Amino acid sequence: MQVVTLDFRGNIMDVQTTNSFNQNSQSHLHVPEIVRRTDTQALTEMLMEELHSALCWQKQTLAEAAAEIQQLLKQLEENNPKATDSEQKAFVNIGIPPTRRERFLNAMQAGWKETIQEFLEYSYLNIGIATLEGWKETE
Repeated sequence: MQVVTLDFRGNIMDVQTTNSFNQNSQSHLHVPEIVRRTDTQALTEMLMEELHSALCWQKQTLAEAAAEIQQLLKQLEENNPKATDSEQKAFVNIGIPPTRRERFLNAMQAGWKETIQEFLEYSYLNIGIATLEGWKETE
C-alpha cells in the first residue's frame, strides 16, 4: 500500500510504501502537523480580510444613507405630498449635514446603485439615487 502525503495545495510532500494490510484505515489521511504559509499567502489572506471589511462598511454606510434619505422623504411627503423632485432633493440636502454626506460619498463606489436599491423602497429609489449622485458631482 502507498501512503501519499499532500500539502494544502495538493502537492505531493511524501510517499511511503508498506506491505501491511492491518494498518489503521485513517493512515492514508496523514496531514502534516505544521503547514507553513508563505508571505504571499499571508498577505493575500490579510488583503481578503480587509476587502471583506471594506465591503461590509460600504454596505452598512449605504444602508444608513438610504434610511436617512427615505425617512426625510417620508416626512416631506406627509407635510407636502405634492413636492417636486427638486424640492425633495433640496429637503434631503438640508436635512443631512455635510459631514454625513461626506461619509456616504466615501461609501459610493462601483456598484453602489445596485447596493442601495436593497435599502430604499421603490417609490423613493429615483430621488434617493439622484440625491446621492448630486452630492457626488458637487464633491
